[in-house]
Amino acid sequence: MTNLGIAAKIAASSDHVKSGTCPRCSAPVLRARAGRVAALDVVADPQPLDLPGEILARLDGRLTWRLITTALGIQRIAWRSPTVPTTDPVIADHTCPPQPIQEVLL
Repeated sequence: MTNLGIAAKIAASSDHVKSGTCPRCSAPVLRARAGRVAALDVVADPQPLDLPGEILARLDGRLTWRLITTALGIQRIAWRSPTVPTTDPVIADHTCPPQPIQEVLL
């Protein structure tokens, strides 16, 4: 197999979703490498967002992504442009819930 064949296989599967858990908070997450040229490692919450939820996520500084399911049932994560309407579910970057802060004894 040539290097070109390996590169084609990597490019074809680069944005495929892999389910897992967050190592910090153990919440379920979806992982993928979104993009083909300058790919970003995405760790996103699996729950789809409605429009108000997407707006709140954006205001919180989180990126939003399209969760695309192909005709073969393969899920992919792709960049979400907020100005272009989509019929795909929208998910947001994962953020761990706040950890309790220990009070300082005086």
